[in-house]
Amino acid sequence: MLFYKDKGKGKSIVLLHGFLENLKMWEHFQEKLSKNYRVITIDLPGHGKSSDLSEEVYTMEYMAEKVNEVLEFLKIDNFIVIGHSMGGYVALALADLYKSKIDGLGLFYSTTLPDNEEKKEQRLRAAELAIKNPKDFFSLAIPNLFANSNSIKSKIYIEIATSWANETTLKGISASLKGMRLRKNRTSIIKKFHKPVFILMGTYDKAIKNIDLKNNLEGLNHISFYELPTGHMGSLEAPNESLEIIETWLKTKF
Repeated sequence: MLFYKDKGKGKSIVLLHGFLENLKMWEHFQEKLSKNYRVITIDLPGHGKSSDLSEEVYTMEYMAEKVNEVLEFLKIDNFIVIGHSMGGYVALALADLYKSKIDGLGLFYSTTLPDNEEKKEQRLRAAELAIKNPKDFFSLAIPNLFANSNSIKSKIYIEIATSWANETTLKGISASLKGMRLRKNRTSIIKKFHKPVFILMGTYDKAIKNIDLKNNLEGLNHISFYELPTGHMGSLEAPNESLEIIETWLKTKF
């Protein structure tokens, strides 16, 4: 079973990390939110302390099934799920596969849209590079996740993000990249969800096409949009501001 941390009491909130991350990215959030909620953070397959699994490709559906196994073990029948980047894709797969269990969903610097053909090719090349030389892969991929990779603060954040990436197995990297490449367009899932949804975007996020996402989902009453002047890594670049948005959404919707 996947490694997890379970803290607090009350309504259950599941926090899912992104690619090359692990539950450490949520430590600040879990500490604060657990004062009012039961907060579960989970290491996805091949990330953090979760071992590799038998599948060669970690599809979003496969990872959602493994997350559901953890929640069934914890006897959690209903929950709010918030996912960063790849974790958001897994959250969307959970909403697709286990809709009745989910009371609300947050896309934390993530998207409902699939990869285009160019991005799919990039994923394959990235998987090859990561297997051959993960350090080179990290040095190319991670700085691009930040709004200003040359700032002193961002250099510290890059070191933290790289330390998380070093806790990801080679298979975890490759299998996750291949899984993200195959993910479905789940825009229709969110449109039909009719339960509270928030989408937090970074103004300078190069990994997510914010305009396309807004054009597909704006105007729906159950979706709340928020934006911060960050890149893709709001949990590091603006942790307090990101947390405040989540807390406000939770208080007003539940």
